[in-house]
Amino acid sequence: MYGLAALLVVGAIAVLYLSMNPDVAQRLFLKPDGPFDVASAPPAPDYKLPESWASLPDRKDPADTLIPASGYRDGQAEAQVDVFFIHPTTYYSKDSWNAAYDEDGETRELLEAGVLRFQASAFNGDARIYAPRYRQATLYSFMGDGEDEQKALAFAYEDVARAFRHFIETYNRGRPFILAAHSQGSLHGMRLLQERIAGTPLANRMVAAYLVGYSIPEDMGRDDLRPCAKAYSTGCYLNWNSISAEADRNGWTQDNKIWLNGEMTTMAGHRLTCVNPLTGTKDGKADAKKNLGGLPFAEADKEMPELIPSVSDAACEDGVLIVNPDEDRGDFSYGVFDGDFHIYDYNLFYANIRQDIRTRIGAFWKR
Repeated sequence: MYGLAALLVVGAIAVLYLSMNPDVAQRLFLKPDGPFDVASAPPAPDYKLPESWASLPDRKDPADTLIPASGYRDGQAEAQVDVFFIHPTTYYSKDSWNAAYDEDGETRELLEAGVLRFQASAFNGDARIYAPRYRQATLYSFMGDGEDEQKALAFAYEDVARAFRHFIETYNRGRPFILAAHSQGSLHGMRLLQERIAGTPLANRMVAAYLVGYSIPEDMGRDDLRPCAKAYSTGCYLNWNSISAEADRNGWTQDNKIWLNGEMTTMAGHRLTCVNPLTGTKDGKADAKKNLGGLPFAEADKEMPELIPSVSDAACEDGVLIVNPDEDRGDFSYGVFDGDFHIYDYNLFYANIRQDIRTRIGAFWKR
């Protein structure tokens, strides 16, 4: 009994210590044991092969998902615009700095049953969805600030860049396109926008870039790269980061890694972009009545839930998007820590995003 009591005391002290020192907990449970090594990285995806893509418009996959009782339809067959969608982090393991592009288990399930159904599907009404698999950096790459973390992120980006090149040269065939992403995907999208699109003929074909759920600065150092000022703006980028009014915003406004002027740096000293998904305008504000419908998560083996209108208001404040979901109207609390609604950046505004896509495509054709 004394031994058991001692173990319980030690355990309690350990839990208390880790809760007071999150950096130690992150290194202990999330940081890969060895240094980043290209030689031990998983094999590269071949983007000529369909299995290297999580979603393709002429193949049945979770991005084709439609919402019950919504009246939505899958318009990919006749859509005249493409979307290149870069998925967020779904790999949390410490086994490697970068996941295999076809990583199985929880990594694949989160991508297919989560990201494709609840994020990428927002584009299926008006655009053909192309979503590459890539050797994504593990979650810890965003927590540490060493060379290994930067190398893992740069390694993941090279896959995305190759996939984009194949998309443009083989699939797109001169059509207008949307660049879309979330979280880690938006970091890679930010770099792709600067290195492969801006200042090239591709810029004239880009409807908009939805670089959601990451620290995207208002000023990328180029006159031809600007946030979307109005609901009908095209050739611009959108970003929002959903948090409560009480949440700590320093991670978004100060600490996050960003790609700027040809190098990895941090957000410190740069103003964060906020385009309100309820208004489609930069630094906008709207009450919950403007919310056409949020989409709660559902387990992989469950039917898709229906949209919940007026589930949350949204107001841009100092670069972040302040939200206040009505918990009585749907569960948008799972996975929320300290008021950060990061995993719901698309869900909370699903119907408005779908409308925003159609609006900007219409404005693009008029332009």
